[in-house]
Amino acid sequence: MVSIDGVQTITGNLSAQNNAALTGIEAHDLQTIGGLALGNLTTLSALDMPLLSRADVVNFTALPELQTMSFATTIQKAVSILITNTQLTTLTGINVSAVDTFNINNNPALTTIDMQLTKLTGPLVIEGNGYGHNITASFVDLITAQNMTFRNCTEVLLPSLANVSQDLGFYGNSFQTFSAPNLTTAGGLIFNDNVDLTNISLPSLTSINATYQIANNTQLKTINGFQKLSVIRGALDFSGNFTNVTLPALTDVAGGFNMQTSGQFDCSPFQNYKTNQVIKGTFTCAGSESKPGTAGTTPSSTSTSTAKKGAAGQLQVNVLTMLGVPSLMCGISFVAALLRLVL
Repeated sequence: MVSIDGVQTITGNLSAQNNAALTGIEAHDLQTIGGLALGNLTTLSALDMPLLSRADVVNFTALPELQTMSFATTIQKAVSILITNTQLTTLTGINVSAVDTFNINNNPALTTIDMQLTKLTGPLVIEGNGYGHNITASFVDLITAQNMTFRNCTEVLLPSLANVSQDLGFYGNSFQTFSAPNLTTAGGLIFNDNVDLTNISLPSLTSINATYQIANNTQLKTINGFQKLSVIRGALDFSGNFTNVTLPALTDVAGGFNMQTSGQFDCSPFQNYKTNQVIKGTFTCAGSESKPGTAGTTPSSTSTSTAKKGAAGQLQVNVLTMLGVPSLMCGISFVAALLRLVL
């Protein structure tokens, strides 16, 4: 046990690294510190700083015996927080309202993250926490953020979030529904490999400034929670086994458009968007795909489209091939006759 009593302020860092014999640190009078960096302390089980309210940098790495933090006053101000590979069961003692970087990952005993955070000016990462990835991430007061990544969460709560300047991404989570009722703009928006997801509701979202991707969410059959989405300044990239997608307010897709699904799907509304120059980039839309793919993949030959013009064109090629007639020998009248016979 290391005791640092009588010290109220440390303008620099308090750092302890690579010490297998250190079982505890106590600083009963410490109120503010520049940085608190603890790493690879395999027997550290006690951390007692009851008056600490500000730490510009909190960096806890590889603390396999640390289950709780005794920060009775609570750290309310910080610039950067990284907590990884600990046995912490709670983050009680840290509750900041603003932070640049917030990264909580690979803490298997941690089942809840609940912060009063209102402003995030750098990246937030929540991943690999909770036994069996059973964790709730709650940021009910968060309004603005730069970049947010959520992996392996059972619930994510962002009811006040209004703006994300870069990406908002959800990967490999197990929640069934996600809602951000006040989100109006995002840099990029990604839902990938969330196998239990059945519903997404972003009723106030009007613009996405980069990629908009929904991919490999196997239970997501209907995508209709984006009723006000008007502008996508990047690409739209949907793939999965959905059967219904509605984007009624869409006026501009600056990048490419990829929509592939294994379900029965009507591409005609989106073909109209392409025809009317709402979609500016490359256009791919296919239903009944055996292997629906993300942007850059070509639909298989078994894909179908409900657009009548495309279906007739496919039928024409098949009939000509079946009859063994070279395409260069076919005049317009011959093709028309064949189509009359078939139809």
